[in-house]
Amino acid sequence: MLLSSCFKEPKPEPVGDAYINAVNAVRSSSPQEFYLNGSKKNSVPIPYGASSGYITVTSGNSQFAFGNVGAETANAATQVVGVPIGVNATVFYYTDSKSEGTQEELHMATITNDDMKPSAVAGKAKVRFVNLNYLLLNTISVLSGTTKIVEKIPFKSSSSYIDLDPGTKFKFVADIVDSPASVELDPNLQANKNYTIWIDGVTATELTGHVIAH
Repeated sequence: MLLSSCFKEPKPEPVGDAYINAVNAVRSSSPQEFYLNGSKKNSVPIPYGASSGYITVTSGNSQFAFGNVGAETANAATQVVGVPIGVNATVFYYTDSKSEGTQEELHMATITNDDMKPSAVAGKAKVRFVNLNYLLLNTISVLSGTTKIVEKIPFKSSSSYIDLDPGTKFKFVADIVDSPASVELDPNLQANKNYTIWIDGVTATELTGHVIAH
């Protein structure tokens, strides 16, 4: 008796375009190059506080990295991550602390999925907030006037998107006793547009907001 079997090659995973926005959130950094699987993707080096704008990449398993201009090694890289077809995502290059007792910088990267649909409420802007102040061991809250509109955002975390009126301005406050509110930020919110505002600081309580319009 002869037994036989055959093996079929698995169907290859479909691939398509995905869209990645790279942000340099490291105060001490020189302008950064942005890499996907070792291939440079940005057209112009990205200075602190700036973003690349959406770059079209191919979906599938990917590793993102940031490096100095002309350098052969990366300052920071993600693990290999699956990038779905059609996704819009923001990758942050940010500063971490090695331990609670030091301010030694560890450079890392993280991805936050972007919701590109406009607000379901006509005439509103849609906004989320990301806490990237590694000097603060507590959370951050967001005020509009004297009202807290988002509370207790942990480090390396994002709030949900919220619907806000065009022209809304913000202050940021560390969730510790007697922490002062920041200088007011006017992000020039426009109706039917989406925004990410990431927050860092030169100290634990001196907070600064940075605006990304999607």
